[in-house]
Amino acid sequence: MPEGLDPRSSSPKRPSSRTETMWTVPTAVLHAEPIASSLSEREWVLPGGKGEQRTHAFLILSRGGALLGEEAMELPSPSLLWLPSHAARTVRVNAGARGYMLAADDDFLTRTISSAPEGALLRPMRNRIVLVPAHLLQSGVEEIGHSFQALAREVRAPDRGSMAIIGAHVTLICLHLWRLAQAEASPEAGVRGTGHHVLQQFRQLVELRYREHWSIKRYADTLGVTEDRLRAVCVRNGGHPPRSLVYDRMVQDACMRLQQMDVPVEQIAFSLGFKDPGYFNRFFKKHVGIPPGTYRRRAKAQWAGSASSYAAWP
Repeated sequence: MPEGLDPRSSSPKRPSSRTETMWTVPTAVLHAEPIASSLSEREWVLPGGKGEQRTHAFLILSRGGALLGEEAMELPSPSLLWLPSHAARTVRVNAGARGYMLAADDDFLTRTISSAPEGALLRPMRNRIVLVPAHLLQSGVEEIGHSFQALAREVRAPDRGSMAIIGAHVTLICLHLWRLAQAEASPEAGVRGTGHHVLQQFRQLVELRYREHWSIKRYADTLGVTEDRLRAVCVRNGGHPPRSLVYDRMVQDACMRLQQMDVPVEQIAFSLGFKDPGYFNRFFKKHVGIPPGTYRRRAKAQWAGSASSYAAWP
């Protein structure tokens, strides 16, 4: 049994320091472990409800198992199971079963998904119970297994860059899950419809393209509407003109990266599509009120001085 893990509970051992921060201590936000072959069944009891702040995922590679709760459901092999934090369930794997389990802090998962270009498409899936059966999973199980394996390795032996690697593999798993669950189609095919529908498609397209600094005309052309129509829809249904909605998304991503990534501000500027770091500094200060370097220092000081949900598992 891995140290600190009760086979009837997915809660990992509490970190030794409540002041450790999310960018240096992977175990503060995520636990991942292989499910090794055993002579007996194993169970993970997930209580759900307001007290549960972790989303769980199980990749079952052999022997299968069952999802118990309001309605029992067989877990074939291979299968990929996604359980949001509100789901009160028991996951049982059969004797001899192999696979992987991960438990991710909800706040960390939300930030990770929001930073992905496809974040708007992933968010609806994130709060659903999803089971990907064997016939859909066969072709991608090796690649998905690689991400679970990488997460278990980074949590077991963290090193420089571990949080970036963990974020990348969590995003990959979510993308595979979204694709296999046949989530929403790409919004780039051109749409017409009600104002709420156009706004929804615009927000999804912004998630995909805001780092490319598209013009509002290009967004409108891709959506099959005029610039005036897009502006009217955004103001009426979103409360802000389209350019403000794009800038808000860029600022949100910039703040997340400044908090989570220990790289120079210039590198963050380039990753967000800014060719001139000086322009990024001016853009950030205009919308946030302080330069990005100052924002980062204050954010780190706040994390270090608070007993937040990232500091330790509850």
